[in-house]
Amino acid sequence: MSYPKHPDTVILKNEFYPKGLKEIDIWNYYQSIKSKILREVTGRDLFFLIVPDTGKIIVKRAGKTTRFIRLTASNYDDMITGRTVSIHSTMRRSEDIAIIDIDYDAFDRTLKKAVVDCFDFVTTIPIVENASVRFTGKTSFHIFCNLKKKFNVDTIRLLFKKFLTQSELSDKYTVEYKRRPGIPNLDLAPNKFRGGFITLYALSEVGLKCVEVPRSVVSSFTREKARI
Repeated sequence: MSYPKHPDTVILKNEFYPKGLKEIDIWNYYQSIKSKILREVTGRDLFFLIVPDTGKIIVKRAGKTTRFIRLTASNYDDMITGRTVSIHSTMRRSEDIAIIDIDYDAFDRTLKKAVVDCFDFVTTIPIVENASVRFTGKTSFHIFCNLKKKFNVDTIRLLFKKFLTQSELSDKYTVEYKRRPGIPNLDLAPNKFRGGFITLYALSEVGLKCVEVPRSVVSSFTREKARI
């Protein structure tokens, strides 16, 4: 078990954790949600965001004997340390999920209105079984869609591009890979082979949790609610 060698070492310090987030805090958190994380990452290639001794976040993609990281019940305790800040999942070639990443200049009412508008629209798309809103742990939200059947992931991206650009949403928001200042963007970039997205329940690089946010409370949600 990878219990922290230096449990009191501060890994992150920011506006959400002014006293700092320690190795032991991160390790305890990931131990407490082990079963939830394992359910989310089954069969998926992953990458980690890790804070080494230098203090600068690095990306780790490869396992000890594999090109990409896989988490299982048998290796979880060895792979997840007090310096493993974030766990990101990646898309497979064939998927029954789709993700719309909604980003804006500020974490405010304009962003939240775009989230609600997008959520309400995607629930009317014929290939969507159901959808949920996820706070990504930083400054954006994901609309996470479960689809009625599997598609090639590139087909998913093209279909959702068509659905969004032909809807009234395109009159108010952009549907592009890069956000323009002053306009919320509905980004479909995660929907490609090995496209990355933060795993539900994982921490972001600022130490906030990726959490589901009910539509009814999106307008009142604050980032502070995602602290551990």
